[in-house]
Amino acid sequence: MTDKDITTPAQTSEHGAQSARRALVSSDLVPPITVFAATALLVIGTKIASPNFGSFDQLTAILVTAIFLVVASFGQGLVILLGGIDLSLGVVIGVGGMMIAELTRGSNDALLYAIPLTLLCCLGIGLINGIGVAIAKIPPFIVTLASGITFFGVALGFTAGNSQQSVAPAIQQFMSSRWLGVPYPVYFIIVFAVFAWLFQNKSAEGRKLYAIGSSPGAANVLGLPIAALTIAVYAISGLCAGMTGILLAGYSSSATLDMGDALLMPSIAAVVIGGARVTGGSGIYLGTLAGALFLSTLSTVITTLSLSQGFRDLVQGGIIIIALLLQRGRLNLRSR
Repeated sequence: MTDKDITTPAQTSEHGAQSARRALVSSDLVPPITVFAATALLVIGTKIASPNFGSFDQLTAILVTAIFLVVASFGQGLVILLGGIDLSLGVVIGVGGMMIAELTRGSNDALLYAIPLTLLCCLGIGLINGIGVAIAKIPPFIVTLASGITFFGVALGFTAGNSQQSVAPAIQQFMSSRWLGVPYPVYFIIVFAVFAWLFQNKSAEGRKLYAIGSSPGAANVLGLPIAALTIAVYAISGLCAGMTGILLAGYSSSATLDMGDALLMPSIAAVVIGGARVTGGSGIYLGTLAGALFLSTLSTVITTLSLSQGFRDLVQGGIIIIALLLQRGRLNLRSR
């Protein structure tokens, strides 16, 4: 028997405590729980600083505005899970909003084909991105940036940069109506979050994405369909961006080509502060959801305090840097 085989009661107790802590809270759940707690503290702190803040209507209004980031960041999160990035997301959101406004022109009659056609077009942009990354082997940031610039130019040629007519009243009513006192978008967020969680963290396809993001070489040896899944993920990102554009057009009653630009950086920030690594292979959807809710709450607080857009960008950029530094520190601790 060697010294390594001998375990003292103190070591046994320590190992038992460590096992209990691991069983109590998984390491993947720590970032989402931390971000949810930070969101709650942000609301409480703002309530203390401004007593008029924090009513039920204000909290539901935060959730309504969070719907855009919740949907968009799901697609962005899947792309980041593979170690990529989708820089065309803001343009695709604008294209989706412009298409639904142009096709419906303030009437519900065209909704039956306008929504599928808009989503199909945005999914097609995502497919092009995916083919560029998976088949042509072009770096994701170059493909998505180039396609974003290209399709922005195409849309600009069709619209001359003018805002479109009002979208169908049914979409506007969906964004403003309530059931049992709760806005419809809140129910939508719940259903969407459950679907996204099941796909990313409970499905066989989701597990394959984690395997590809963690080690593409090992995934290739195992025979996983890397190219097909990569194309599918970018297509889903385009689809989510198109859905966000439709919802955003319904919320604002109109659409402009650049209305999605403000969501590009937050969609990346929501994924990163939720615990996902930018190099891929880690992070759960609950973290992305927590990041989206936190950033939406932060945006509302900044608006409530009448701070400038520049300050908002500064805060979001700082949050990303802090999240990356915390991730690096966490990885260093694990490697020891």
